[in-house]
Amino acid sequence: MSIFRSLTVWVVLAVTFTMAAPQSAKVRSVLGDVSFKKKGNGDWASLRVGAKVQDKDLIQTDVESGVLISMPEGSTISIEENALVEFTQVLFIKDSQISEVNIKKGLLRFNAQKQTGKKSQFKFKTGTMTASIRGTDGTIGVTNGGQSFGSLNSGEMVMEQDGQEVAVHAQQFVAFRKGKPPVVVEAKNAGDPDFAKKISEAVDDTTKSVEDIQKQAKEIDETIEKRNEDLRSKYECRFEPVPTLVNADSIEIFATCTEGMQVAIGPERYTSDGKRMRFVPTWSRAALGPKKFEAVCTAEHNSFVCGNISFVYRFDRSVKVIKSDMTKCEVLYTTSGFRDNEGKLSIFAHDSLLKEVTLDRDYAATFKLLPGTFKYRFVPENVEGVDASIEREFACFPKTGVKVKVRGGAKEVFKKKVSQGAALYPELLFDVEHIVDNDPSQIKSVEVSVGGKTYETKYVPSETGIGYSATVQIPRGKMTTVKIKVSMLSGETVLATKVYEFR
Repeated sequence: MSIFRSLTVWVVLAVTFTMAAPQSAKVRSVLGDVSFKKKGNGDWASLRVGAKVQDKDLIQTDVESGVLISMPEGSTISIEENALVEFTQVLFIKDSQISEVNIKKGLLRFNAQKQTGKKSQFKFKTGTMTASIRGTDGTIGVTNGGQSFGSLNSGEMVMEQDGQEVAVHAQQFVAFRKGKPPVVVEAKNAGDPDFAKKISEAVDDTTKSVEDIQKQAKEIDETIEKRNEDLRSKYECRFEPVPTLVNADSIEIFATCTEGMQVAIGPERYTSDGKRMRFVPTWSRAALGPKKFEAVCTAEHNSFVCGNISFVYRFDRSVKVIKSDMTKCEVLYTTSGFRDNEGKLSIFAHDSLLKEVTLDRDYAATFKLLPGTFKYRFVPENVEGVDASIEREFACFPKTGVKVKVRGGAKEVFKKKVSQGAALYPELLFDVEHIVDNDPSQIKSVEVSVGGKTYETKYVPSETGIGYSATVQIPRGKMTTVKIKVSMLSGETVLATKVYEFR
């Protein structure tokens, strides 16, 4: 029997697809005077905590003001004072995360989770520069003189302006200067907004050379580092270990910090009373992959990084067999881990691929078996090193209305001159018909008997089904009935007879 010949008839897998609704970025905290224009139109209105941030929205911060915005996949954007930012594109649907933020004035601080999915992208733009990021944190913006810059605490970023492309690495500050080559500065605190604000003044000074800017950057970096060391000696935060692998779309982070200091993780910000604090960052269920949350502590009107929490968010896809029916030739199975985690499910029989389907939700389905007995393997797609495949043996014995056709008719008469009391030994031939693919494994037993005596059967060629023969003994002088009984694994039983007369 050919697996592939049966495939088109016997393999059916019904899949229903659902479309996940797009998710929005949200305002998590507002400090001072922050206003916005919905879709960039109308009058400026005050921005409130909990507001959604969508395509074309404009956000403006005043002096000593700021706003923290969280993205569905866990990234955060902190817009600093005296800034004007347009959220050109904000799309989060299934495993695609597309963000484009246009900084028209000022600067912002970002902590971007690693983007997953082939279509995902996270970009910052100014009037002249584009920066593509993928799992980094730092600062980006425009100087008072209108020159674009970007800097990183960790990760990597690619900045491009006027055909010039610069790769920015951790602890680097890069600025594009009008009519001059880009400035690249090494600094331990390159991603600190204070560093960016102070070095921006030097970038705007056309009388300063690259060496002058680098020298000043070193001085600013040393000042900030000394300040942070002093703060860390007086203010401490101890973070409890987190699992390396998380399979929920949130995580509990516990910290015990010096009383009076302010601690921020993701969109949450609390003032410590010296006791254990609990943070619960959340993200879109579809935003799988590595996660990194930076803890920023504030004390004495200065902020510094006081901790980093990293882990991997993953939930594995799996499949489970619920039940099988060998006469209906069906297997009922369920899947899990596919909701907002699109992936493939492959089904094999004896290592031959029968079906491959891409799923974006969990469901229960019925799979049609091939006739006969086979080992089936269900393989849900997972990351390398995770094997959630299962292997089961299933039998398919459908009821097909089996018939027995006796060759030579239902009766035969023999006339021969032989000695008294002699017997004949004719060859009984018959065909078992209406078996799927004429597969003999569907037959449980075949019996040929005369008067309670059973005779051996053998396979013979057949044009219509499965052929059998049996040599039976027929005594002279009476009618002899030969009984045929075919029992199927499907539960069907078929009876037939042939009458012999030996005169």
